[in-house]
Amino acid sequence: MNMSLPDDDFVARVRESAHAAVPASTLDLDSVLRSSRRKHATRRASVTLASTLALATVGAGAAGALPGIPGFWSNNPVEVTPSAAPPSTFDEGEVDVEPPAPSPTDIPTPDPAAELAYLAPGVRTVAQPAAYRVDADTAVLDLGLSAGGGDRYLAVVTLAKIDGRHSATDLEVLAGGDTALENLRAGNLGGTLLWRGVTSDAMVLPSDGGPALVFGFSSGAMEGDQFLVFDDPQTDGAAGAQGASASPGTGSDGGSGETGAPEAGASLRVTPFDVLGDGSVWMRVLQVDRSTAEPRGFVYSNQGTWSASWCRSTSPECAVIHDIAGETVKKPKAAAPAPMVAKLAPMLVENAQANEVPAMETCVAQRTGTSWTAPPQLTGKAFSRAPKGVDADVWRLCLVDMSEALQLASAGEIVPDGEVSPSPAPSKEPTEAPEDGDPLGLGALLEGLFGG
Repeated sequence: MNMSLPDDDFVARVRESAHAAVPASTLDLDSVLRSSRRKHATRRASVTLASTLALATVGAGAAGALPGIPGFWSNNPVEVTPSAAPPSTFDEGEVDVEPPAPSPTDIPTPDPAAELAYLAPGVRTVAQPAAYRVDADTAVLDLGLSAGGGDRYLAVVTLAKIDGRHSATDLEVLAGGDTALENLRAGNLGGTLLWRGVTSDAMVLPSDGGPALVFGFSSGAMEGDQFLVFDDPQTDGAAGAQGASASPGTGSDGGSGETGAPEAGASLRVTPFDVLGDGSVWMRVLQVDRSTAEPRGFVYSNQGTWSASWCRSTSPECAVIHDIAGETVKKPKAAAPAPMVAKLAPMLVENAQANEVPAMETCVAQRTGTSWTAPPQLTGKAFSRAPKGVDADVWRLCLVDMSEALQLASAGEIVPDGEVSPSPAPSKEPTEAPEDGDPLGLGALLEGLFGG
């Protein structure tokens, strides 16, 4: 056997064997390989630069390996150090050996798709977004809901590790298409920025009257019950005072087995989604047709504890108006407090905990048109469940009312006589801001009210 075949003969025999086993291809493999290498090098450089800038911005120090978060395909570059080249068996010449094609296990799975569901006619929820991990501190979400003009709602969640668990430190909600999503996944800017800031309750209102996006961070899905609460301007005595007025829906299913559109003042149970897949960060995102009912806030309850958040379409602190055609965003014009909130706030200016039950009595009585009085032993710690004889939807709406009223009272915007104060009401004695950075004492007030 001749062990020293000329290189040309060897290469020719290899080609003949390969051609016999593989059908002819119409691809220019050399061109494809060169293009693939250029794209990989460009992407690797851009992602590395974006990651470096992100780390420099948050002062996270040296970059480390990404934590193993299930459900995410990492977009970070994978650096592979080749092993030492094997000794050549040829005495002369060089053979350019291309790397083998990837095996099926090396090929990334297809991009995830957002999962949406209807809670009721006119109300859609994001059951699970299409989620992408950009780096250790950033996740990009394709929420799958239409933002108008051919765009979708996207989100960028900035993270930090606190006591060994992830926590959201920033939230950006944007409108954009596939190109914007690709840019965000690469750590770059993309889309039209609609909202920025950590929140439990905020709204994006399309200027053309399209469905509102209602969103915010929340407690875990298994930690209690969460409800989206709709406004009822009629029983509030404030019809038309909160921007777009709520129109009653069909409500009950009438025995048909199908849930009707939510009525004004109703509430729907919602389920948040797990942002990272590790149970540490949860969000609730819904899209609501405001011609059916007006979103008012969220209520959470769990075994003797409760909390409520609120956002009105006329609240510049939590709502934005999106001009889809002009790709611009502005805040709504602030409106005076609704009559119900204005009525409750003076009751909570002084000793809110002592007056929380009378405030709920006032709210329930007015919203039901009755003279309802609370059971003798009722306290704020039992507000997580509606008392016997009180409709649960009315009770939740009053919890939202009291939450807004408490905020007005604690901020000094309402004085005990019921008038709106343009600035915080002066205290009788000079006080100093506590070291915890809560000069209004809102934390202690909320803790007392919520039964903490």
